[in-house]
Amino acid sequence: MTQTADPQSFDRFALDYDRFVSLLPGQNSAWLLGLGLRGERALDAGCGPGHAVAALADSFGEVVGLDLSGPLIDIARAKRARPNARYLVADLFDLADADGFDLVYSHTTLHHLKDYRAGLEHLKSLVRPGGTVALIDNVCDPYPTPPRRAYTWPALWNFPAEIRRVGLRDAWFQLRFWHSRPWLEHLLSDRYLSRERFRELYGSVFPGARFDDLGFALAMSWTAPPNGGGSR
Repeated sequence: MTQTADPQSFDRFALDYDRFVSLLPGQNSAWLLGLGLRGERALDAGCGPGHAVAALADSFGEVVGLDLSGPLIDIARAKRARPNARYLVADLFDLADADGFDLVYSHTTLHHLKDYRAGLEHLKSLVRPGGTVALIDNVCDPYPTPPRRAYTWPALWNFPAEIRRVGLRDAWFQLRFWHSRPWLEHLLSDRYLSRERFRELYGSVFPGARFDDLGFALAMSWTAPPNGGGSR
């Protein structure tokens, strides 16, 4: 998956990132599971340490998690192995699956692509007739790359509430992670679409898609025609 950011940037803080995501239960899967999807095969493109893969394993016969970061996939295999889950270190564009998937999912990964539209088209090509493409990505209306303070200041403001929610030890870890140099360098390399541009681009690739505003991100779900028209 050709990316504008360093595809191995997560390698530098993989363990901390997994702990960070673990302290935000549901953020990577609540909207997705709310769609109530079931089927034979699911793909999580940009699966990271495997939180959504593990969640999907209860609803699908086989779940494939794919990511460019070897350390994140190692964590997924060690902590979120399931009999029906398979984790791959690979570029999305190298995935050519003749069987297709009943669900093609990606969470906050697509903004890393150099050619956003090509990524959307490739994901669309992987869904089976009648299957669903479910995508979430960060959006920002004022500017493509939020400034450092957009991350660090809310972390400070929310610190007392996080102590009450997860306890002092984990809240202190979260605060330090939000202010850590590798994580901030990664965030400040990101470029996001505005809400308007997100709807325009995704809607042009997935006509008739449903959009949900998640605050920090927009989510899109689209069902491929049952006869396969337009899905391959």
